[in-house]
Amino acid sequence: MHDSHIHIALSPLKENILSDIQEFVENGGKKILAQSTDIADYIDTINLVEEINTLYPDVIDLALGIHPTVYGECLEKNSVKDIDLYKYAKKQINYFDEVFEKNKSKVKAIGEVGLDYFEMNTYLDIEEKQKEELKEIQRMAFKMHTKLSLKYNLPLSIHSRDLPESTESTKDILKILAHEGKGTAKGVFHSYTGEISSIEEILNMGMYVGFNAIITYPSGANVRKLLEEVPLERILFETDGPFLPTQSVRKNKKDTKRYGRPVLVKEIIQYAAEIKGVSPEKLEKITDQNYFTLFGK
Repeated sequence: MHDSHIHIALSPLKENILSDIQEFVENGGKKILAQSTDIADYIDTINLVEEINTLYPDVIDLALGIHPTVYGECLEKNSVKDIDLYKYAKKQINYFDEVFEKNKSKVKAIGEVGLDYFEMNTYLDIEEKQKEELKEIQRMAFKMHTKLSLKYNLPLSIHSRDLPESTESTKDILKILAHEGKGTAKGVFHSYTGEISSIEEILNMGMYVGFNAIITYPSGANVRKLLEEVPLERILFETDGPFLPTQSVRKNKKDTKRYGRPVLVKEIIQYAAEIKGVSPEKLEKITDQNYFTLFGK
């Protein structure tokens, strides 16, 4: 069992991470990939990974990256319409470069990185000009991350989110992977909920696809359909914790841990096995090997 995408520096995971890792290991868990997103959580994530690996050697791997929505957060936090987005982005990228350079020997992946055209159109009250600037900045950063992944032979943990029925961010990511990634960049589209029409191109690019507790939700029919289309050899599992607890946890009001945590991958695998028509044991074995193939042991 593995969890290929989790945010251990975010609450309430951060406060419970040692007991959550113990629970994962005791239930047969083998590997976890801890993601980072911005200036605020790089150091916490690095320190937590080191602490966990002293107690549970080689269980948790480290990913470093800049989440695509970070560049728009300055608008939301400051409520300033004339802020220099490029200057803000440069500050983020420069700090990432500094942290990556100091810790590159510990890094197993570049993540969480990618493009998000959903949030700027849904949660940010900004003009079209700023939306286009944000898209340009996100593309610039993802190109940088893709080049870095090639330079150090590190896989990408990719975030791609569009407005409903749009494929714009996915298409832009695939273009960058083809150009800057020279068609050889490795990685996974984490928690992919986009259009099924893009799956073939994602797979043709050699990418894996990450599935989480959304497949357990009544509202997750589209993601269950996506899972049907992805071959076993390209599937990874994740929690995206502390977000996205499984449906059973959401429904259980007495559960004291109502957040996404690594052990919940076991339930996700059970749902996925039924959808794929294989035993949970076989699916777990194949997808664990997928994790090792992409991220190493």
